[in-house]
This record gives sequence, C-alpha cells and structure tokens, in this order.
Amino acid sequence: MATAREDGRSERPLAVVTGGSGGIGAVIASRLADAGYDVVVVSRRSPPALVREGVSHMPCDLTDTAQIVSAAEQLVAAGKNVNVLIHCAGVITPAAVDALRQDDVERQVSVNLVAPILLTSRLMASIPCGGHVVFINSMAAVMPLAGSAVYAATKAGLRSFALSLSLEARRRKIAVSSIFPGAVDTTMLRDEMAGGGSVLNYVSAPARPEEIAATVMETLRRPGGERFRPALDGLFGKLCMLAPGLLRLSLPLLTYLGGRGVRRSCPTARAPR
Repeated sequence: MATAREDGRSERPLAVVTGGSGGIGAVIASRLADAGYDVVVVSRRSPPALVREGVSHMPCDLTDTAQIVSAAEQLVAAGKNVNVLIHCAGVITPAAVDALRQDDVERQVSVNLVAPILLTSRLMASIPCGGHVVFINSMAAVMPLAGSAVYAATKAGLRSFALSLSLEARRRKIAVSSIFPGAVDTTMLRDEMAGGGSVLNYVSAPARPEEIAATVMETLRRPGGERFRPALDGLFGKLCMLAPGLLRLSLPLLTYLGGRGVRRSCPTARAPR
C-alpha cells in the first residue's frame, strides 16, 4: 500500500502515460501500478477503459496544443516529480499520398509527433535525475510503408527527436529510450487494416500488447537506447533505410507473406497493397 507524506502526497513514484486508456497503453499503465507507481493516464477517452487503484485519468485531446500545455501545467502544479514519462498515443489513417485528406494529415502529425515533443518539453523540468522518458515508436520509423507515408514520416521524426533528446538529457542523467514494435494485435491495427493498411504488417504474426508492455518494464530496469520488436525485423528495416533497393527487391516476397498473414488473421482488410 502506498504511504503518504505529512503533506498528504503519495511517496510512490509518478509515471505519466499518454494513450493509456486502451490497447498497449492500458497494459503498460496496469503493469506500472503493479510495480508501485502512481500512474496518470493522459488521453482523450473519458472515462478510460482502465479503472484501478493507483491509476488516474487526465482528459486531454492530443490534437489540441492548448490542452497539452494545460495538462502539463496541471502535472507540474501537483508538485511531484515525473519519474517516468511514456509516450504511447498514436494514430494512423492509411491513404495514398495523392488521396490524403488535410485533417487526417494534421491529426497524425499532431498526435504522433507534436504531442510527444510538446509534452516532453513542458515536463522536462519535473523529470528528476534518474528519470526516464520512453517513446513507444513503430517499426514504420525505419520501414517505409506504401499507403502510410504520413504515419511513417511522423515515426521517423519521433525517432530523431528521441535521439537528439537523449544527448541533452544525458547531462541531467535522465534516460531516453525508444521501443519500436512491429504490428501489435490491437483495435488500432484492426482499424488500420480495415481501412486499407499495408499487408507488410502481417509478414510476422502481430505481437500481443502484453509483450510490448513487458519490453517497456524491461526497459525501465535497463534504460536507454533503442529496442526493436521483433529484433530481426528492426535489423532488416534499418538495412532498408541504408539501401532502399533492398526493400524493392524483397517487396514481392514480403507482400506475398504479408498477404497470407492477412488472410489468416484479418479477413475484413481491403485488398492487399
């Protein structure tokens, strides 16, 4: 049971999780509470899917910069250090570049890139020595996806932000880690595939949210750096960034394998691309 100081505040360390009201984020929030953290879930959904002791909810639309700043101000005003900040929120709207809708572009850029940058900036002063910032990124940061160019661009940008942040945070002994899952069996993935998402999501069987949450908890114990899940997919993606021709050569085989995976696991998806 958490203890309280004379001023009434909990002595449990504080973790802030964006997008923690469902999917991977909800599992991460629950694991953090089990590990002895007070967890604040920052997400638009209210009430959140996860309701349990040690987890509270702060409503915030991550497409609205004013709400992000307000949420950060509330967290700072509470007077507690933010020991762990985990960015888990993400959205994707598959579409060919010549069919992009402005609102879909702005939403993906806002949630996937602007929100984590702005929230981290506003909370850095509250992250103590020994604190940890974790970005739940995506394999799309290193693996180009036809039909998901905006999503891939935001994730590549988030990777660069995290790498640059790690250089600044090192002076204060704040760890910065990034986790790059491939496809994860969540509502987001099912909606993506129903909207025409890339069959490359299914070259390997999608991971379970619990697997990614376990990677997060392992990362908190051994902070810093980048972790790709599955590791082999991450290696292949990074090779493709160095040599784009490799992806073009392997794309027919990957598309075939992904199509088989889609037919097994996601019959409602649109025709493969």
